[in-house]
Amino acid sequence: MRWLLSRSPYLIVALAVAAGFLYVHMFGVNVVWNDEWDMASLFTKLSSGRLTVFDLWEPHNEHRFFFPSIAILLLGTLTKWNTVAEMYAIQACLLITLLALLVALRAYIGARPLFFVPTAFLTFSLLQRFNMLWGLQLTFFFVETFAVVALFFLYTLGHGRFKWLAFLAALLSGTIAALSVVQGLLVWPVGLLQLFYTPIEKAKKWLFLVLWGTIGVGEWVIYFIDYPAHPNSPSVFYPLTHPLTGARYFLTLLGTSLFSPRSESFAFASGLVLASLIVGSLYLTYRHRREGDSSFWLALLLYSLLVLAAITAGRSGAQDVPVQRYTNFSILVAVSVYALLAKSVLEERSRGAVAMFGTLCAVMLLSIPVSYYGGIKEGDHFKTNREQAAYVLSTYTTQSDRCLELLRRKNTDNLRRDAPQLEKLGYNVFAEPRVSPPAFGKLTKQCRRLR
Repeated sequence: MRWLLSRSPYLIVALAVAAGFLYVHMFGVNVVWNDEWDMASLFTKLSSGRLTVFDLWEPHNEHRFFFPSIAILLLGTLTKWNTVAEMYAIQACLLITLLALLVALRAYIGARPLFFVPTAFLTFSLLQRFNMLWGLQLTFFFVETFAVVALFFLYTLGHGRFKWLAFLAALLSGTIAALSVVQGLLVWPVGLLQLFYTPIEKAKKWLFLVLWGTIGVGEWVIYFIDYPAHPNSPSVFYPLTHPLTGARYFLTLLGTSLFSPRSESFAFASGLVLASLIVGSLYLTYRHRREGDSSFWLALLLYSLLVLAAITAGRSGAQDVPVQRYTNFSILVAVSVYALLAKSVLEERSRGAVAMFGTLCAVMLLSIPVSYYGGIKEGDHFKTNREQAAYVLSTYTTQSDRCLELLRRKNTDNLRRDAPQLEKLGYNVFAEPRVSPPAFGKLTKQCRRLR
């Protein structure tokens, strides 16, 4: 009995991980959806031997999906582009992220497995359900995972023997993050700041700083060569000219780590709470001079906040409320604050530290059942929608453009161009037996009327 109790935190952590994979198993549907159709031309070029590096480098809005595109093409070749495989790859990315976070947390607060549990539930939170059930969002999880891994390896420079190996691993991880989506570029300035606080010998530190900074600047420059202009996009200075709107958007975005943006008031309130706890945790960290020991968590917090600030700058002028696909970046803020406050509670046990840590744990405890309930409810809705989309794709030759909008909200002409190529390759829904029409669903009935 005692053995079981001592191992129970690890079992709960494993349960949180298993719930993420089970979620994909229950609600994942194999169908190419929305912007994922941009990948179809890459599969066509790959099958005909015409795929080049420049095709992988082609921008997608403000992003360059270089490394995620390689991963999707590899998975697609192995699975005949079963997009559910991409969803499982997303769960694998979350697992790698969690392992890095738990190793860093163990080194930070010691072997206290009960403290590991909230980190697991945050990392695999079903508030990320939109991303979990859309294969293309592997791009966002690539940047999250490899940014965390890069900062983790920089942290190990001050705590391990194989410094050069860890530094090379950090460079590789930072490069993968930077060339996945545009937010990954922020790992370079954050990593540079982290190196300043990393406790290593001065000569080696300066060498690492020069190498990290040089490679980072090089990748920033390369990234923005022939960068596309978006004349109709709102100004990135919108939050400065509309500070109240920008602040509300940012705080709501911050709060989506604990509550869905659909519950805007709850997300905004939790964002206010998190913002206060960020200030309090930073105060306690600097007051007790733990900057060096806390370098990983401070770097992760700074990286996440910069990402959220960049999203606010780019989206607040066009969106009243943040969308769910940014939740995974907000979650890293909550994880970082949790670690910093846990350290303060364990070392100081001051009333202020205990109060802040207790507040965060209470809000997290409240958000977990809400996120699971919403995740299951919306997962069922996603599954119904995607099953309808799979049926429409399998019968695309007889469907109207309006029906094809189930697969892509715009550019149905491109869809009609690419769908025959997928059928010829036997990929995606065309790799399976004929998809039966869903038994229920107004959208499918509507499509039948329009045929």
